[in-house]
Amino acid sequence: MYTYSAYDLQVHSEIELPELIVSSEVAPDVTIKVRNLKYSPLENISLPHAFQFTSDGLYIFWEGVGTFLVSQGHSITIEPSPETDEDRLRLFILGAAIGVILHQRGYLVLHGSAVDINGKAVIFLGDKGWGKSTLAAALNRQGYELIGDDVIALDLSKDHQPWVIPAFPQLKLWPDAVKSLGTDPSTLPSLVPHLEKRNWCLTEGFSTCKLPLHQIFILGQAPRLSISELSPQKILRYLYKNSYVTRFDQELLQESEATHLLNLTQLANCTPIHHLLRPSNLDLLPDTIRLIETHLNRSVQTV
Repeated sequence: MYTYSAYDLQVHSEIELPELIVSSEVAPDVTIKVRNLKYSPLENISLPHAFQFTSDGLYIFWEGVGTFLVSQGHSITIEPSPETDEDRLRLFILGAAIGVILHQRGYLVLHGSAVDINGKAVIFLGDKGWGKSTLAAALNRQGYELIGDDVIALDLSKDHQPWVIPAFPQLKLWPDAVKSLGTDPSTLPSLVPHLEKRNWCLTEGFSTCKLPLHQIFILGQAPRLSISELSPQKILRYLYKNSYVTRFDQELLQESEATHLLNLTQLANCTPIHHLLRPSNLDLLPDTIRLIETHLNRSVQTV
């Protein structure tokens, strides 16, 4: 077994996960095993991907990758497809599977990126391709530590103060984003074969402590760079859209949808959330960072 630490959890895995931080041999919070899932309800599925909730947990099938059984926040069991490889398996383990584990353990899970700015967490949400990871990488280059990319876990158990849990030191970036940050994309491995997106594993500049959430920015595109207010209705809509469980339709929520909506409302009520609009131009990353810093400094001064 390989032993790692991620999301304040001890992870024991039969599959090597070099993206994670190596940990000492202690009792696991989460185990990852490769087994034959003989009684999977998705065994004869003809769709490219599918989800099925049972008393055993959530079954996830992804064509060309395999079937995953995620159970009770403690275990991930995988039956790989014959044509898959370890790169694809790791991508799904550290994405969909770990996202379900965190949800089952009671965390609010968002699809975004998070950075430590002056000892507090700032989260970036938005649709695919809107630059969440790129912005986090650019901030990291400016000396701000990464908290996580793609799967962001929030602890809402403390009244009126969400806490962001450190994930692992990896960013997923397209070649043009890597190039804009002054690095040759050819020096970084692809996430999976035949995919242009790069795997950027940090050797430094990663936050290992959970941090209080200070601000959420919802990314969007516009002709001019700006930060603006959002109505409460739009905030809830954006949070729901960017919560990780929505990609599983209603299978993962089951009877917990009311609790999920309550958590999103709690987050919206106790966290400043703004719209960060910008043109689709990587040359404006330095201006975007300056605007974010100015906005955050003003918000601190008004507290």
